[in-house]
Amino acid sequence: MGNASAAHYHGFLVSPWCETRFWELRWGERLIAVAVVDLLPQGLSAVYTFFEPDMAAFSPGKLAVLWQIAEARRRGLDSVYLGFWVQSCRKMHYKDQYRPLDAWDGTLWRRFGPAEPIDFANTPE
Repeated sequence: MGNASAAHYHGFLVSPWCETRFWELRWGERLIAVAVVDLLPQGLSAVYTFFEPDMAAFSPGKLAVLWQIAEARRRGLDSVYLGFWVQSCRKMHYKDQYRPLDAWDGTLWRRFGPAEPIDFANTPE
């Protein structure tokens, strides 16, 4: 999103078909991260999280995911959707840490348990 306009960036973050929330994560008074989340009837959908670069060592992205899981439970919702997962993309590997994980193998949704490796080579037919 190199040189995106404010309107283009807003369009990327905010959904026209559901309620989008911007949840702030703070350390005392200091804003350390913002989690952009769509509220869906059966779960929360993580749209984007951005954080203070000098706070990276404290894993604010993981904190945001854990907060969203807790918030979904508090609301009695079934799931938290972390968005697309691309196995070859290093920046998306964090999504594999939250289980059970439902993944689309190109044909059907498959559920992977806590210790189960994600292996699409052994997709059932």
